[in-house]
Amino acid sequence: MKKVGILPNIEKDKDFTITKRLIKYLLHKNCEPMLTSQTATLSHLELYSQEEEEIYKSADFLISLGGDGTLLGVGRRSAKYSKPILGINLGNLGFLTAEEKDVAESAIDKVLQGQYTIEKRMMLEATVFAEPKRIEGLLALNDVCITRGFSSKILEFNIFVNMEYVDTLRADGVIICTPTGSTAYNLSAGGPILKTDAEIIAITPICPHTLTSRPIIISANDKITVEICNRGKEDFIISTDGQRSMSLKRRNVVQVKKSQYFTTIMKTNPVSFYDVLREKLGR
Repeated sequence: MKKVGILPNIEKDKDFTITKRLIKYLLHKNCEPMLTSQTATLSHLELYSQEEEEIYKSADFLISLGGDGTLLGVGRRSAKYSKPILGINLGNLGFLTAEEKDVAESAIDKVLQGQYTIEKRMMLEATVFAEPKRIEGLLALNDVCITRGFSSKILEFNIFVNMEYVDTLRADGVIICTPTGSTAYNLSAGGPILKTDAEIIAITPICPHTLTSRPIIISANDKITVEICNRGKEDFIISTDGQRSMSLKRRNVVQVKKSQYFTTIMKTNPVSFYDVLREKLGR
């Protein structure tokens, strides 16, 4: 019997119609559905309640119900367990959630029959040196962003790659992204589009003060150090995937490197990266 974790975005599946439909189908297929205790309570499906950590630990695969943002969160939490994720799209066309809700049962069938491909997406890991503490293990599937907080002043920071000085930037911030994240905030900031299976990282300044500041592409094995040079009391924000953020002050150092973990995505009806890209760009 397959154990299947169902992780819905409760804002997109507000009455849990899709969740309940998939639970019914999984039971029909002799699978064991698993819901977090919060989802189980809200949907009145307490019979399938499990501790969230237990779902990530023991499920054979996970179903992310929502959009790309939902899958980003599931990807970060599931990475250390290497659990494959089937993304069912409840929103607009996504780069990660290729399966549509109307064919969700068909996609599950294909997974159960072994008719799927696996994509292992590179992740980033950030460490923040904020005296007197050190914050480690901040995972990101899309990007690590360093941006100014509520201050109107721009940030000044030094960029190093493998401890070699690259440049001093004055900008609203900087985006350090994976190929998966290259079509997110990075793209809006004028950064390059990277093919998802490329082993590279992009460093993209956000609204740089000088027109000569341009994105840089580096190897996935390189380590990036960002030294924030705030001289006043203005705060700055570090965020991962635009979902987890913390506010810090004054002079701090952020180091970013390729993570040992991957987000594992299942595709039952692979759509060409370029087909999705053309549609997203309105071509």
